[in-house]
Amino acid sequence: MDLLTNPVIVLLLVLAGIVILSAATRALRLYAGRDYFKDKVVILTGASRGIGRELALALAKQGAHLVLAARSADQLDAVAKACRDINATIDVITVPTDVTDEAQLTRLIKATLNRFGRIDILLSNAGILQGGVVAEMDFNSIRRQIEVNLIAGMRLVQLVLPPMLAQGEGHVVLMASAGGRHSMPYITGYCASKHGLVGFGEGLRREVAGKGIGMLTVKPGFAATDMVTSAEPAYRKMGFQMIPPERIARRTLAAVILGRREITIGLVENVAQWSSATAPVLGDLFWRLFMPAEFPELLSKQKTE
Repeated sequence: MDLLTNPVIVLLLVLAGIVILSAATRALRLYAGRDYFKDKVVILTGASRGIGRELALALAKQGAHLVLAARSADQLDAVAKACRDINATIDVITVPTDVTDEAQLTRLIKATLNRFGRIDILLSNAGILQGGVVAEMDFNSIRRQIEVNLIAGMRLVQLVLPPMLAQGEGHVVLMASAGGRHSMPYITGYCASKHGLVGFGEGLRREVAGKGIGMLTVKPGFAATDMVTSAEPAYRKMGFQMIPPERIARRTLAAVILGRREITIGLVENVAQWSSATAPVLGDLFWRLFMPAEFPELLSKQKTE
């Protein structure tokens, strides 16, 4: 039989062609936008460690001027020095900031405008994770996660939108989580905060459409950072891979250049969010069958600040 008359073979060839064409188109668009971040003014929260640190370094390589925010002044200074070592032509300032403090958020915006006169990109990345059994958790832990992971990001968006709208362009990036589409047991407060952030980003994207403001929500899986150190062995048992934070940074910046609206980083995480949206019973079954016995105890030890 002629292979080209076999419908299965033809279908596979068509699919392969689509994949190759899509990859080539993506590569060409990224190449065309290789200078996208050059001289852009970027506010980056949660910049002192983990994904935030890798985002800062990646942005420095691409020539962005940086406003780095986190609570630790010493850690921020170390990241700023690393950015300047990568690219001596960029301007980097640090603004120690507790994102749950309104006065400090206002100071962050004022410091940026005073130094640069504009805000091109907000990358809201600050976040914490505190695990535990819902019935036994201190509610202040849940409240704190909502304040840091959700409310702070929403308030920052409110503060940056007026100058962005006045200049007629800008980009907002919200660092959510795969847990924002597929909620996991024993980190329910964290997942609730990220669900809220995903919902906020979705609505905001439709609100600012046509106004020159780009909007991206990033939903990484489990990154190889101190946010999941305690529970990493349990996650690996279930098939979740620890994603290098530099990969998350690279994918995030590429998504901005490509004008993506939402991205999920992680194979299992993509399947998980599909199951939550279309067949919740499958997600429930997965956790019932594959969750290690030690999972609740390990997550109860996970307390990042």
